[in-house]
Amino acid sequence: MGVPPAAMLAIAGGKGGVGKTTTALALADAYVRQRRRPLVADADRGMPNCHLCAGTSGERGVAALASGTPLDACVEPARVPPGTDVLAGGDAAPESYLDDLPTDRPVLVDTAAGAGADVGAALAAADSAVVVVTADRDAVRDGLKSAALARALGTPVAACVVVATTGDVTGIERVVEAPAVPVPASATPLADAAVEAAYDRVAGVIGPNP
Repeated sequence: MGVPPAAMLAIAGGKGGVGKTTTALALADAYVRQRRRPLVADADRGMPNCHLCAGTSGERGVAALASGTPLDACVEPARVPPGTDVLAGGDAAPESYLDDLPTDRPVLVDTAAGAGADVGAALAAADSAVVVVTADRDAVRDGLKSAALARALGTPVAACVVVATTGDVTGIERVVEAPAVPVPASATPLADAAVEAAYDRVAGVIGPNP
């Protein structure tokens, strides 16, 4: 498995609730296992819940960064998964802070659902996109829209994460036109060895040059 470079990955998906936030944190955890210190930034203004999943207070975050507060004073170390820093979401347009995110370690941007302006800004700023879907037909269709938007903005789709399945995802891989990795369902995805192994595979698919 390659060591991920200092790169920004936008975690996108057209349908809400498919697991973008979990994917951002679980993929960050995979990078921790590669001895990196990733940062997860919550760019979802409508439902900024990354800090809740990570067990941080959310008192500081993107709004503080956008107003000029130094990054080190805005991030908090995640309780789950440990070894990851979290930049909590808030009422700030992504374009007002994305350029202030670090370039010396992996950064995962947890985007909003859909294809609005905030999602477009995150995808345009990212080096690569990771599209998150379930095997449900509607979720795949919405994921295709996310992949198309990323490519229209010049951002390659590095991987497609298919959540809550252990089945064959070659059909999804074919239509999304990106390597697809199934992730098994779990009530505790950030503390599940099988889920960890799946996200290690996602990190391997993304490789050293997303």
